[in-house]
Amino acid sequence: MTTLIIYAHSNKDSLNHAILENVMKGLKEAKRKFELIDLYAEKFDPVLVIDNQHKPRDLIHDPYTEKYRKKIEQADQLIFIYPIWWYGVPAILKGFFDRVFVSGFAYQHKGAFPKGLLKNKSAWVIYTIDAPSLFIRLFRKNVEWIVVRDYILKFCGIKNIKRTRLTSVKHSTYKTRQKWLQKIYQHAKVI
Repeated sequence: MTTLIIYAHSNKDSLNHAILENVMKGLKEAKRKFELIDLYAEKFDPVLVIDNQHKPRDLIHDPYTEKYRKKIEQADQLIFIYPIWWYGVPAILKGFFDRVFVSGFAYQHKGAFPKGLLKNKSAWVIYTIDAPSLFIRLFRKNVEWIVVRDYILKFCGIKNIKRTRLTSVKHSTYKTRQKWLQKIYQHAKVI
């Protein structure tokens, strides 16, 4: 089983980076084969260009994103680690979805309904958010989760999707963060 980690945070001193380190530590201890795509470190270009020379149907042949499509193809499991900004994924990750999870690779249109092509893969989505859980659930209706789970991953055929959401990060204590990191590390050892 091969795991691909897709990481989207620019600060090496962040909680997200500590999450990444604990995920990798757990996977190593479990002797799981994994690879990392660090979008900021790789300076991934998130800009999707559609014009007369760049058609949506041609995105599957984009040489810039070919290596990312191959890594996703080879992985049995995808792990996404990112913060929530403006109730959505960071722009660099949104651009990754736009440019890599393209028609003909991640999904295809058959008649009136799209068909997901990334079957037989699982996903673990780990994200941080400053808002409290109750506020997210009652007032924002979990929009940050529904978009990623339903309209990206499930749309592309991934059915087995787990979530770890860390809320109220801004007001969390050091002790709380250490508990979160320990749980993530333990989960990474058994996934």
